[in-house]
Amino acid sequence: MLKFAAKTLTGAPFSPLTRRRVPVALTLLLFSATPSFALSDIKILSFGGATNLPVWVAQAKGLFAKEGINVAFSFTNGSVDQMKALYDGKIDVISTAFDNIVAYTEGQSDIPLPGPADLFAFVGVGGGMNTLMVRPEIKDMAAIKGKVVAVDAFKSGYALVLYQILKDRAGLEYGKDYTAVSVGNTDKRLAAMRDDKAVAAIVGAPQDMDAAKEGFKPLADAAVELGPYLGSALVTRRPWAAAHEADMAALIRAMAAASDYIVANKAEAAAVLRDNTKGMSEADAAKMVERLLGAGGLSPHGAIDVKGVETVLKMREAYGEPAKKMGPPAKYVDTSYYDRALAKK
Repeated sequence: MLKFAAKTLTGAPFSPLTRRRVPVALTLLLFSATPSFALSDIKILSFGGATNLPVWVAQAKGLFAKEGINVAFSFTNGSVDQMKALYDGKIDVISTAFDNIVAYTEGQSDIPLPGPADLFAFVGVGGGMNTLMVRPEIKDMAAIKGKVVAVDAFKSGYALVLYQILKDRAGLEYGKDYTAVSVGNTDKRLAAMRDDKAVAAIVGAPQDMDAAKEGFKPLADAAVELGPYLGSALVTRRPWAAAHEADMAALIRAMAAASDYIVANKAEAAAVLRDNTKGMSEADAAKMVERLLGAGGLSPHGAIDVKGVETVLKMREAYGEPAKKMGPPAKYVDTSYYDRALAKK
């Protein structure tokens, strides 16, 4: 314990009143010397699903706080709502299908952007972890002919994944051999199948595991069918990024650290997944983490897979309306923020 001589700077003894004030003054001095800062708030709007695990891990393990940010994480009903919230300034970043960014940028989306096309992806989330699921009575993909499939939005990324798989595997053409109903996110697509409003849909993880237990049948794994594919990414607008470069760097470092944490701590990651997924068993959580670390799973270290970007652009050229040639990957992706954030100092 520190001891101080009871004398003033002039050598005179402290008075009893002064002695009582010294501890108070010292305490105030120590507290004023301790650095303090408020965490920057970043609002992220995402689809539900297991690919949100890096965000949940970063929250649970203090990785966001370590970088000086507080992330408010919420869920969307669909990509249209995401774009409205982003352009209204209610949200800073969205976790969405990368194809959505291409579609909105190129004027091929279900609705026009409410502002300039200044969207870009800066962190890879994953391949999408998507499964083509069908109702129990559907025996194979050929049986989808003449029926209705459920999609998020008619021209959204995972709708195109569904169209491509049905074309490649069963020779079925969207709009000619079957029709679609736009209902929203994975939960709403499953609801459409339960209500017999659709016979097939792309279902994300872990809902695909629950759907299988209900009797819905998996017919194809999108990662196997398509090869390298950037399913989802963190996306923002260029003006916001330019005005919040420090926050961007902090978010990127936290997401990269969370990705690495999942690889090194599977059991802990599975526990975090269970905490954020209602009713998930230990066995299913462990299985899901292994899937997340496999083909079509999470983007390693949060990096964007350029080959996966190229696959998305090829599909957008094939199905996008009005038909047009897509730009180079740099039109929709800016890796400079990622590179600067993770550059060795």
